[in-house]
Amino acid sequence: MTDTASPHDALVTTESGVVTLIDLQALKSRVEARRGEIKAKLEQAKSVRAVADHRYAELGHVLVTNPTKWNAPPNLAPMLEQAINLQGRIDADSAALSTIHDRERRGLAGVFGRVGDWSESHRATSNRSVLQPQLRALLIQIAHSAPPADFDPATNVRTQSQTAIDQTLAIEADVKLESAQLAAMEEELTRRDSAQREMGFDAPYLAAYFATYGPPAIEGPLNLKRGERALAVLPVRLARQQTKTQYVGGSQGMSFPIGHTGIRYRVGSYHGHPIQTQVMNTLDSGTLEITSQRIAFIGAVKSTSVALEKILHVECYSDALALFREGRENPDFFLTDQPKYALFMLNWATRPS
Repeated sequence: MTDTASPHDALVTTESGVVTLIDLQALKSRVEARRGEIKAKLEQAKSVRAVADHRYAELGHVLVTNPTKWNAPPNLAPMLEQAINLQGRIDADSAALSTIHDRERRGLAGVFGRVGDWSESHRATSNRSVLQPQLRALLIQIAHSAPPADFDPATNVRTQSQTAIDQTLAIEADVKLESAQLAAMEEELTRRDSAQREMGFDAPYLAAYFATYGPPAIEGPLNLKRGERALAVLPVRLARQQTKTQYVGGSQGMSFPIGHTGIRYRVGSYHGHPIQTQVMNTLDSGTLEITSQRIAFIGAVKSTSVALEKILHVECYSDALALFREGRENPDFFLTDQPKYALFMLNWATRPS
């Protein structure tokens, strides 16, 4: 019952939650793939948003350097003035660096001059590295706050900026939707993985598969009745508890030898008391078959069968299933490596129609 992963796999609602009709390993692979897709889209959105920010910074620069081509609202005046001031300081540092580089090329400075040039170059470079990010952030803010300006290249740059923003928002919307889907898949994976560890098999998947398609046809040693369907066939050992009585205590009286026979004869009474203990005796090894109508054991020397409606109670242990039936005080113990799987199949067989 291993299904190949497909985008159109059925989702089945069970008592434990929604289950995708793919096996556990396929679900794990799908979760990892979806995580990779979301990570790639987040990187794409980050890249496109960076393009949009670059275009908005470019638009802000166009607006600041062309004040006569558009009508700036009064509330933008402080930002425009600050941007002009920052640009002037950056231009001054750039001019200083250009002058220093020109002197270096011509070799006009002596030792002390070169030391001074290095100090001035370091200061100008440091100042510019601080001011440029400030100016860029301010230009982006101006571009977002300014009304549409009807002149080229402002119109073209704004169009490019908006296109990049729209692409970013579309990618982020996809990421949001896929992240919600991933969260549901991760919850299912956690639930099914936990069931796998606890039960020894993927019980949620099996329940969903049975609910959708019914149990698969299997072969067993039992001769099935009309309409009866085999659900599980397991190797087991049949065991039952038996009471063992042991007398403990002492005796009163005396003993003496009879002639020269070496036999001693006791006179008196035995005052011991019985102690009863329960021991588990294995009766036979064979096959346990669970069907839609009964549960049966077929062994080498012993076989037993009980109709599902005659079952009073079932207890599941780490290595056995205890079956209590009508008309019998002590249960049958079926020793098996898969007691929880047997219990699951028995629960399925006795579920309400």
